Amino acid sequence: MIFLDNASTTPMSKSAIENLVKYSTENFFNPSAIYGAGYQNFKDIESTKKLLCQKLFVPFKNNIIFTGSATEATNLAILGSFKPSFKKMVFSVGEHPSVYNTALSLKSKGVNVEFVNLQKNGEVDYVELEKMLDSSVNFISIMQVSNETGAINDIAKICQLKKQYCPNAILHCDGVQAFGKIETNLAKLDLDFYTISAHKLHGPKGLGALYAKNPNKLQPIIFGGGQEYNLRSGTENLASIMAFKTALEEIDIQKNFEKICALNKTFKANLIAKTNSKITLKFVENQNLSPYILSVSIPKIKGETLVYMCDSKGLLVSTGSACSAKKSGNRILENLGYDKTLIEGNIRVSFSNFSTLEDIENGSKILANCINELFEKTT
Repeated sequence: MIFLDNASTTPMSKSAIENLVKYSTENFFNPSAIYGAGYQNFKDIESTKKLLCQKLFVPFKNNIIFTGSATEATNLAILGSFKPSFKKMVFSVGEHPSVYNTALSLKSKGVNVEFVNLQKNGEVDYVELEKMLDSSVNFISIMQVSNETGAINDIAKICQLKKQYCPNAILHCDGVQAFGKIETNLAKLDLDFYTISAHKLHGPKGLGALYAKNPNKLQPIIFGGGQEYNLRSGTENLASIMAFKTALEEIDIQKNFEKICALNKTFKANLIAKTNSKITLKFVENQNLSPYILSVSIPKIKGETLVYMCDSKGLLVSTGSACSAKKSGNRILENLGYDKTLIEGNIRVSFSNFSTLEDIENGSKILANCINELFEKTT
């Protein structure tokens, strides 16, 4: 099996699995317990938070909150900072469902929520965003890397616009597809909240994290025993946190980035070369894309059918975000101006540091053969 759907999840690293087992069977003690073994686990969790802050280039000041998922982390950032006095909240139309649907929920309750459109290259429309921002804006949420197209938003530019037009607004960034993959220095960015997911980085599922520059801006949305600085109650997922620490320690952003750039380039070139010359493959046109994600549309071919056929041949790719794969349409591609044929024929290929050149060569061959076979059936 060739797995090229790494934007949806990644396999756990061997060392992460070892730590997961260790902290599930040996060092399993409750971090809130007052005896020594429990307190040691509490300190181990704190060490993971410190490492996360190091990776983000910020000092550790009780500003990392572990959650059950990145979805929960984004909900905590949005709903935990929301106040009835908010006059306007701004989101991009390209946000992950965990952000976008939370925004729609607030809008349905009468909150003034506005959505900024995307440019044709997949990035947020900075000109439109600038027009939306004024002193009435209380909250902004723009993702760093699109989980659908790989487009990288200029977060530094967005921070500058916020500072110019609404300096007191809260700024949240979904960093799930960026953290650990492209260099992210929060010391240079005026962000209030930043969302992270463990299972996108060869860590375990069921663990997210929220960086909060000032945790005092948050109110809990889950109540209980007061864990995570009383912002996310519930016994800490110790084993997953410690497994994630090991995965973090193994990250070499620059080395991995160069490798993935080469794999992406090879896959795209092979796909174009092996696909019937009568077929025009549509790629997102942007020089500023994450190499970890390759979005391609094939006219006259349904992406869902293509995914099923690839699956039968031993290649796993997707039609887009796994969190919205079962829903019809694609609001992000629609916003980019894709017509119905291109949207229906879109698939996403995504890579990880575990991807090999053999995966790329064999995977691109399988995908091209499936495209050619389906094309012949439609003509």
